Amino acid sequence: MVEPANFHVELLRSAGDVAVVEASGELDILTSPDFRDCLLGAIEEGAARVVVDLSGVAFIDSSALGALVGGARRSAELGSELMIVCPAGSVARVIEITGLNRAFAIYATREEALGAGADGTAQ
Repeated sequence: MVEPANFHVELLRSAGDVAVVEASGELDILTSPDFRDCLLGAIEEGAARVVVDLSGVAFIDSSALGALVGGARRSAELGSELMIVCPAGSVARVIEITGLNRAFAIYATREEALGAGADGTAQ
């Protein structure tokens, strides 16, 4: 499978038991399997908090939204917290239109997400 040149997803480790999944480019039917695998990998490795940084994502479709929902379900099963970084823009609008903004803890910046406590408030 050939991936678009502008797509990138990477699992980063932060301090302690926090993992960051950083994605950029377009999250669509072609790229969402790699995105899903990276997200589930972070969750399965036992991170207590997984921050999904969508700041660099220009487009998101239903397959990638499904990966986020699947990640949320798996993190809930394992008792970890899933946090989404999504600044204002087209991706945030899609998340809002679908109602997923009510299902996820969403932050404007990675720093805000990393500084949030387990109840979603700033520490």
